[in-house]
Amino acid sequence: MAKDTRGPVPYGESDLRRVNLNPSHWRGARLVLGAQAAAALVIGAAGLICLHDTAFHGIGVAALGLELTTAFCWTMVVVGICAAAATLHRGLAKAFSVAVGIAALIMVVTSAVAATHHDPGPMGFTPGAAVLYAAFFCVNLGIGMWLIPNHIEGPAWVHTGRTQDGEADASAQGGQS
Repeated sequence: MAKDTRGPVPYGESDLRRVNLNPSHWRGARLVLGAQAAAALVIGAAGLICLHDTAFHGIGVAALGLELTTAFCWTMVVVGICAAAATLHRGLAKAFSVAVGIAALIMVVTSAVAATHHDPGPMGFTPGAAVLYAAFFCVNLGIGMWLIPNHIEGPAWVHTGRTQDGEADASAQGGQS
């Protein structure tokens, strides 16, 4: 939690209660990380299986707009395994989302340049790969922002329905006295 939001309730308002958004955000982030892990592992494993079957026919396999090369497939498998591991610990998830977000942004630019020159290279830099890396960037940027809400905007404060005297607030009871 941010340092400026620790301690007593602000401005002496005793009817406010701090609500930590971290637990619900962590549950949602774990689901997204799990989906990312599954998608990356499926792409990587399917590519490696296809490459194994066609190893004697060419360098790579084209599927879904992606040039599936050995390096690209192994990269997807590693990203999938790391995403699966990131679902276990919040700090690891933060570090993973930052690292993959930065790497994916770099790969978007690299893929776009390589695709413009029609040279996919060992990582299969095609327009489809640029879109995949852009999706990874957006997902991990969202996960990173979702996991650190208290550090970005501070905690949420809600009224408890009590006044400073400890009595029930009339507006909280629907105006009854």
